[in-house]
Amino acid sequence: MTDGRLSRFRRRLDAAVRERLENLRWWFALRFGGAPRCAECGGEAAWIAETEGEPRCFKHIPSEGEEAIRDVRPADCFTDWSEEDGDA
Repeated sequence: MTDGRLSRFRRRLDAAVRERLENLRWWFALRFGGAPRCAECGGEAAWIAETEGEPRCFKHIPSEGEEAIRDVRPADCFTDWSEEDGDA
């Protein structure tokens, strides 16, 4: 194998391993933590409203728009959102 082919193979292998690990993180988070629930209606949250610090579903977009949201991450599945609301 030439250096170029070996390098491409290694990059593809690294990307495949990273993808598998990310999929495993999501599987574990959803299986054991559960998907976050929307603070407005209790539906499954699609993103986190950063200004309010709470999960939101597709129906409840924050008034600030898309600049004020981020995608749900695996760690969000283990966050106790009701506890954070009580501290505010």
